[in-house]
Amino acid sequence: MWPFGSRSGGNAASVLVPSVDVREAFTRGKRGATLVDVRSSAEFRTGHPKGAVSVTPGVIKRDQTGLGRGDDILVICLSGHRSPRQARKLAGMGFTRVTNVDGGLMAWNRAGLPVEK
Repeated sequence: MWPFGSRSGGNAASVLVPSVDVREAFTRGKRGATLVDVRSSAEFRTGHPKGAVSVTPGVIKRDQTGLGRGDDILVICLSGHRSPRQARKLAGMGFTRVTNVDGGLMAWNRAGLPVEK
């Protein structure tokens, strides 16, 4: 069996989530999408995309995000390695409009998009 195949059973690994670049995420955020930073609280405090909310993986796991299942959610991390997994978890939990942000905060900074502390 191919070791990287999708798993059955509806777990997060089998859920497909679309991705967008940081500029598209910024535009969608200006139109009302919620930018969700899934880094730790300490990382978030060092700087995050302007307007982003901190929702750590532990909060996602406990399903205490405070987000609506139909909200337009953009998931970002530092480099783009953690956010796809958390985005898949959210989608697997019934959030219907989840998108991953490619490249994370590093790409956000390279694009010169606004950051706040």
